[in-house]
Amino acid sequence: MTVKDKRREVRISADDDDLLAEAAGLTGVSVSEFLLDRAIADAATVVGAHHAIQLAEDDHERFLKALDGPVRPPKELVAQARRARRLKRVD
Repeated sequence: MTVKDKRREVRISADDDDLLAEAAGLTGVSVSEFLLDRAIADAATVVGAHHAIQLAEDDHERFLKALDGPVRPPKELVAQARRARRLKRVD
């Protein structure tokens, strides 16, 4: 069982409190449980959306081809790398 030793507090309006209490009652849980269940589900969705990339089938194929294809660095990057090699470090 997970130890619940952290606490969060929020300030809400009376109307919001009434709405939350009614929603919790309709679902048969406490307001705290209602809020926590919804917040955890939303948090998991937000975090998951930032940890995963979803591509359409054609975009997925183009992405894989780009990964498997030859590396062609931009001309500007090659030129900068050549200039950087000429620099000497002075300590």
